[in-house]
Amino acid sequence: MISLSSAMLIVLGFLLAALLMVIILPAYRRRIERFATDAVKRALPLTIDEIRADKDRMRAEYAINIHKLEMKIEDAQLSAARQNVEINRRDARVHDLELALDAQKRTVEEHENARRVLEQAILDRLPKVEQRLADSRRLLAQRDADIALLSDTSAKQTSALEEATQINMQQAEDLHRLRAALDTRAARNRETVGDPRFDGEVALRTEIEMLRAKTRDQTALLARLQASKTANDPDGTLIPSELERLRADLAKAEAQLLSLKSSEGEAEASRISLEKRVRELDNTARDQAAEVSKLKAALAEYQKGDASDGEPPAPSYFSAKADISALQAEVDEQHRTIQSLRAEVASSNERLARQAQHFRDELRRLGSGGSVENTSSRRSEKAAPRLSLAERIISPRSSVPRAVTVEANENSKDLQKADSSAVSRLKSISASSNDVTANETSQADSLEEQEAERDFENLEVSPRPSRLLERISGIDKT
Repeated sequence: MISLSSAMLIVLGFLLAALLMVIILPAYRRRIERFATDAVKRALPLTIDEIRADKDRMRAEYAINIHKLEMKIEDAQLSAARQNVEINRRDARVHDLELALDAQKRTVEEHENARRVLEQAILDRLPKVEQRLADSRRLLAQRDADIALLSDTSAKQTSALEEATQINMQQAEDLHRLRAALDTRAARNRETVGDPRFDGEVALRTEIEMLRAKTRDQTALLARLQASKTANDPDGTLIPSELERLRADLAKAEAQLLSLKSSEGEAEASRISLEKRVRELDNTARDQAAEVSKLKAALAEYQKGDASDGEPPAPSYFSAKADISALQAEVDEQHRTIQSLRAEVASSNERLARQAQHFRDELRRLGSGGSVENTSSRRSEKAAPRLSLAERIISPRSSVPRAVTVEANENSKDLQKADSSAVSRLKSISASSNDVTANETSQADSLEEQEAERDFENLEVSPRPSRLLERISGIDKT
């Protein structure tokens, strides 16, 4: 509980504070008044210059505000002008779009009208189109049947090509055996006496065999083409495109046949001339070699006589030696000429072989286009095996008169006529529908084989001389 003394002390303190406040308050008031007076003096102009300066400041501020307002007005006017230009542009764009919209509307209307017309035309032509579609389907079915038939024909032609390949391989084996037989016979008769007609007989035999092979190939080709025509077109009406293709192939084969025959004739003539020249040079070289040997023997005898007499060699010795040197140089030149002619003969033979191979390939290529259904039947009809050409040459034969050369020439002419007749028969295939059966072809083949066997059996057996190249190599060795 507060005591009296405490209360008295509180009151005393309050009174002392009030007394101090009464003492300090006048001084504080005077200071506040002085500060307020100074602030008013600083805010208000007191002199004329200050008043003028204040007015000038106010005028400047007003002018600045007016200028700012003018700038804002100019900016607003410029912006308004720009907006007007943009508005004009947009108005022009809107006008263009309206024109384009009108054009699009007109185009849409035209398209709608065209669509209506087209729909009406389609509805009118739909039955005709359906009719044509049905016709096309029937045509496609017919073409499918033709394609199936052609596929069957292609399979048959593939099998025929395989059979022709096997026949070709068999003929190649016969050719190798023939070459081996000829080489054996040449080695056997290398040391025998030469016959100048033997080369001609060998050439005639080769030509006869080539012509017979050509005739057989062309006869088989004719049979295959006619069999293909009969199988592919039983009614006798070929497809125009196939007929044109066969005619083009036939014309191409005829042109190649003519070119090959002309080139073969030229090569044969050049080969014959080269062989004739080689023979002449061979004889000349032999004569010169004999003369050189005689001169060498005379020179040796002369040297022996001079050595026994002890005298110096006479002028005739030097002249004989000069003659020997000249003859030796001439013999060397003849040897070089013989070597060059030998190379020419070899190249000519190689060219003839390439041409013959090319001709056979062309005939096989032309023959592979037709069906060879009768090939297996013709081969099956040949029951009795026939000796090959090499075996017939190796087997012993009886001698006949030498008039076989004339007969061989006549046979070659007959075979050439048969060759030309076969070509004419090939021409008639594209123009008419001549049919040749498989039995007639097999009979023709058997007749040709019998003729070939008789011709080879009737050939004259004479002592075979050494070959031309072997004689030339013998001259080189001497």
